[in-house]
Amino acid sequence: VFKSTQASLLTRDYCHFSGTRSKIMGVNLRVIATLAVIIVNAQCQSSHREAIVHFDLKGAPPRPGYFKQLLTLVSDLGADGVLIEWEDMFPYTGALEWIKNGNAYSVDETLDILQHAHSLGLSVTPLVQTIGHLEWILKTSEFAHLRENTTFPMVACIGSDEILDLILDSIHQVMSLHSKIRMSSIHIGADEVFQMGQCDADREVLPVKYGNSTKRLVFDYIRTIATNITSTFPKTKVLMWFDELKYVERPLIKEYGLDRLVTPVVWKYTADLEKDLPAKMWEELAASFSTVWGGSAFKGADGPNRYWNRMKSYVQNNRQWYLQAEQYDELFSDFHGFILTGWQRYDHFASLCELMPVSMASLAINLKIVRNYAVTDSDGEQILRILKCPSETTIGQVIFGEDKCHFAGYKVRDSIRDFMMVKQQYENASWVHNREAAYLQRSQIRLNASNPFYVDAIGRSYQKSITRLDKIMDQLKSSMNDIFFKDVFVEFSTDYILPFYDELKQRG
Repeated sequence: VFKSTQASLLTRDYCHFSGTRSKIMGVNLRVIATLAVIIVNAQCQSSHREAIVHFDLKGAPPRPGYFKQLLTLVSDLGADGVLIEWEDMFPYTGALEWIKNGNAYSVDETLDILQHAHSLGLSVTPLVQTIGHLEWILKTSEFAHLRENTTFPMVACIGSDEILDLILDSIHQVMSLHSKIRMSSIHIGADEVFQMGQCDADREVLPVKYGNSTKRLVFDYIRTIATNITSTFPKTKVLMWFDELKYVERPLIKEYGLDRLVTPVVWKYTADLEKDLPAKMWEELAASFSTVWGGSAFKGADGPNRYWNRMKSYVQNNRQWYLQAEQYDELFSDFHGFILTGWQRYDHFASLCELMPVSMASLAINLKIVRNYAVTDSDGEQILRILKCPSETTIGQVIFGEDKCHFAGYKVRDSIRDFMMVKQQYENASWVHNREAAYLQRSQIRLNASNPFYVDAIGRSYQKSITRLDKIMDQLKSSMNDIFFKDVFVEFSTDYILPFYDELKQRG
């Protein structure tokens, strides 16, 4: 733990050396600086780069009213725009209409959301997946034949004209609605393409058109998508994840015109970007692209079934992104900014993780960190005001999830926190578990014989937890149904609360 003056000196000097492993008094600054959030009076030079907040609607999509409240919070916290991954929540028509989510927004609701963002001065970039992460389409029997691999519903068979037409239709529907308000960019995804060159259509065209190069197949497909977008909406910039672009020789990228058609977004959610994003990758990317974005995380990257936001890993990641941008800025004409991703599921089939209400503090803190590296006293005061925290609240309480702030959705956060505390108290109740080990083994249960004094004490402990869980479940159901569609509570409680609840019931 460092006093404020020590932290200020450490942070100022650390930023001055721009990520080198210099030492002050023999202490490795990188190790110290990533241990925890340090509230400082001095700060790194504030970044001019844009900060965009990602909304992942393939899990726990907010009701329209709550969505607008979230957009207001995002704007107040200093974001420049939002990246909306609509997936099956968009009001699709035509071939995609029958597979959209039963809770999908209407056209009027979607326009109202977009108009509200525009009124707040937020740019809105839609994210429409075009190759991978198409589970919501490829899981269906009607479109299963368009899979790259018949067994797995993630990646599309991009050698097929049918999938190209379907994807272009989805893009045009999204862009047409967005353009009624304002639209300057679109994100076409293209990450985690785990299979390629396996479907019949791919195998047919690979030797004829691409010399059996799956990379050429992918690049030609991306070129077709991007060209179609820019011909229909000429002023629209096309972003894509960097997965398919990294470590590719410049002549191949230039051959397909991707250097002028798309802008890469380099994403990585770890705490050591020097290792995970080596200089060679940046140098090769800069040889082909003049503009680049970074992709950090404020939630949804700490485990697929994490229901409580542990902020530390996200702080480490966003600090690393600040340093990466400072270190490699001169390689590009424009290191434009950062997309702070907030994944709601790891993919369409995965569990819900770290809902927005438990992640608002992380978003608030990391919007400051990705631009400034640190959180200043004035930053802290601003965050406390925007999150509607009681006057006695400290920024430290917010960081460690111990606050009583009343931001939109706080009741859901409070109930999930209460559940976590009940579960932790049970898991840490050594007295109870020691007695369980002594008096509730299989032999005692089989013989229906044990010391009733201890069995009764254990049972009372179980019942106390069950009573608390009953209350938490009622509160969570009410608060979740206010801001999310009803299936969110059903899924969350089924996956996270009921297994623990049922275990206590069985033991009791």
